[in-house]
Amino acid sequence: MNEKLLEYFNDIEKHHWWWEGRREILRQELPQKKNLKVLDIGCGTGETMSFVKSFLNNPDVVGVDNSQVAVNFATKRGHKVVKVDALKLPFKDDLFDVILILDVIEHIKDDNSFLSEAKRVLKKNGKIILTAPALQFIWSKHDTGQGHQRRYTRHMIRDLSQSCGLSISRLSYFNFFLSAPIIAIRLLSRLPLFSKFGEYDSDLNFKVAEDNVLNSILRFIFVTEIRLMKFISYPIGISVCAIFHKNEK
Repeated sequence: MNEKLLEYFNDIEKHHWWWEGRREILRQELPQKKNLKVLDIGCGTGETMSFVKSFLNNPDVVGVDNSQVAVNFATKRGHKVVKVDALKLPFKDDLFDVILILDVIEHIKDDNSFLSEAKRVLKKNGKIILTAPALQFIWSKHDTGQGHQRRYTRHMIRDLSQSCGLSISRLSYFNFFLSAPIIAIRLLSRLPLFSKFGEYDSDLNFKVAEDNVLNSILRFIFVTEIRLMKFISYPIGISVCAIFHKNEK
């Protein structure tokens, strides 16, 4: 990932509306069991690991990332982090209860091998919580700047789960309520006059968190949508969420 982005993220993840919505997914899906072993693949700055530790009862949380900058940020937050290639995880088989793959898989060229390797270190009946950007037709400079290989559809996620031998208990698009303006902005950014809208470091992406009122409104909309996702599957959205399971054979 672009190292400038990691610096942005380190400053804003804790209060930015989008990250708060994604944490709501974790509140819903993380098992409330003591001493869970959790692996955060592509842990970035470590803010998600901090949340997991605060939310669960004495979890054993480990992070991996291929960026030394990310490892440095996460280590400063007091986390156990290893700099590795996610296609070659340095862990034994069937080790973790939960694996987090949060907006990471889109950066991996061989997503099938990546998910299969995650499955290898997941315990039987364990859970993978995955989020990724969705809808290839809104591809823009935003994706190129963030180092994305692709955006996903639900169909692509289903195919990926089948090829890796994982079952799915939940699959939905999200960022649905705000999808219309975001789609419009991404499509407009293809025009020279509006090209700045598509940049990964556009003020529309990150500076909004500096406006407490606007950030609070967006957070309320997004968190409300995620809470409703327990009951409905959205037909479209800027992101996709999948819950995979490694079942006993």
